[in-house]
Amino acid sequence: MLREEVLQMQSVDFKKYADIIVNLQMKNDFYWLIKHFDGQTLDHIRSRFDKDSGMAFLNTFMQLQDEALRLQNPGVSADSDEGQTFAKAYWDMITDFTGGDMSMLPKLIELGQFQNTDHEWKEKQEIANIYIGQALEFYFSHLGVAPFKKETE
Repeated sequence: MLREEVLQMQSVDFKKYADIIVNLQMKNDFYWLIKHFDGQTLDHIRSRFDKDSGMAFLNTFMQLQDEALRLQNPGVSADSDEGQTFAKAYWDMITDFTGGDMSMLPKLIELGQFQNTDHEWKEKQEIANIYIGQALEFYFSHLGVAPFKKETE
């Protein structure tokens, strides 16, 4: 699996190789994401998460992704109480990841747009992102904040 990831990477990066090996040993099914992170983001992840907290974060992320799909299927409105409870949980997850460093937001958005990923995962994420985006838009609107405003200007 490491060989496959190394062949897909555009440059030699021994730190990333080591991270991939560690994640393979942990049986982390998302080891392939590592090749998409830049050095600054990987350093941030290394400083914020250990094996247990990293896996807990990934589990939370996957649960929230599944929750977005679950809410979207029966047509639960993104501005409903349930949709807004979801939006708060999702935003809490993001702030947990960033540690409050909002300069990480553009990197997270970039990460969500990379190509050449697991097709099934990417398709699932694209569908979930529709609901997530709507829910967060209402959430921030109700709070009267615009955390992405600088990026869109």
